[in-house]
Amino acid sequence: MKKVTLFALSTCPVCKKVKTFLDEHKINYELVEVDLLDSGEQWVMTKELQKYNPQASYPTLVISEVITGYDPEKLKKKFADHDS
Repeated sequence: MKKVTLFALSTCPVCKKVKTFLDEHKINYELVEVDLLDSGEQWVMTKELQKYNPQASYPTLVISEVITGYDPEKLKKKFADHDS
């Protein structure tokens, strides 16, 4: 199952467009509106955001997937883009 996280600002019009897109397509996501956090939490979330986007620009949408167990077909599909 993919985990989707949207790092956004509450006042950002582009962020609002991404949120609307996700909502219209019924995609479950975690919304982190960094500007609404207290200063300590803002610092922590900005550091987390920079792991994915060093410029820390908004919006940043992070889509990750965890594969558990051994499923050769799923692994082949996941890594097919890496074959050269």
